[in-house]
Amino acid sequence: MVSAIAPWNFPLMLETWKIAPALAWGNTVVLKPAEDTPASATIMARLALEAGLPPGVLNVVHGYGPDSAGQALTENPDVDRITFTGESGTGRIIARAAAANLIPISLELGGKGANIVFGDADIDNAISWSIQAIFRNAGQVCLAGSRLFVHRDIYDEFVERYVEAAERLVIGDPADDATEFGPLASEEHYTKVSRYLDLVESEGGKIRTGGRGDGWVIKPTVVTDLTDTSRLVCEEIFGPVVAVLPFDTEREAVARANNTRYGLNAMIFTENLNRAHRVAAALTAGTVWVNCFFIRDLRAPFGGVGDSGIGREGGNFSREFFTEPKAVVMQIDTRAD
Repeated sequence: MVSAIAPWNFPLMLETWKIAPALAWGNTVVLKPAEDTPASATIMARLALEAGLPPGVLNVVHGYGPDSAGQALTENPDVDRITFTGESGTGRIIARAAAANLIPISLELGGKGANIVFGDADIDNAISWSIQAIFRNAGQVCLAGSRLFVHRDIYDEFVERYVEAAERLVIGDPADDATEFGPLASEEHYTKVSRYLDLVESEGGKIRTGGRGDGWVIKPTVVTDLTDTSRLVCEEIFGPVVAVLPFDTEREAVARANNTRYGLNAMIFTENLNRAHRVAAALTAGTVWVNCFFIRDLRAPFGGVGDSGIGREGGNFSREFFTEPKAVVMQIDTRAD
């Protein structure tokens, strides 16, 4: 039996990423969706029954984490696997619970993605993808490119055009097809992200565009003049706030990109194929996108290192996690009757 615990930011998508391979490799699943986003999981389970999946194969339980469904699903010794996507602190708690029963775990946790734009990059392409990398889903993405390193030769031009692109995003009702950018998921999360805006001035930063909007909206926010040790650069904000930082050399960019507790993903923008291979190999990250962002093949390994988690899922990596290899060795009697 697999315990699958999913987050609130992409509920149905991330739930299916866990459920489908687990079921395909012969497991039953108990899914606990985030308490903030229970509806899609319930609908999916009902549809699975209508489609003919036997009762008890896919189960959905609702509840919170501590002293609730989440704790029960991670501490129960009858669980064979735990797959979790969420915050790094919660991942540590789950890892301790799983260790008590020696249960294998797959943890896809937080991130502080580095986005490196070299001087030879196609600037139009880099700006387009870099906007998506931090402002898609209002920045509520573990893969968000929240640390944007830009080569000093193009820094001023890039920042000016990047700010203009951020300001062009259409803010509005998520149900409106014309909307490109919406509110944060909850008042609690809005309050958390807002606190980082209050730190900008004290950390020596400058908000080039963005800030608080109406309701739970944090407008697409671009911050410059920060240091690598500032909280906005070091901590996962999980909102539409990007720190843009200049760099001078490839070696420097790689070192600064790797100077983080996280290691989920990174992006590189360059027209130099040798540099793309060289930098991708040097970055400490589970996924590196070159001249793009969030292009996903579900057969490819997905996961991170450090505070970004343990293990990989996707394709054969999911097979390895959701199955238990067995060796059968026997001597065959070669004598015929």
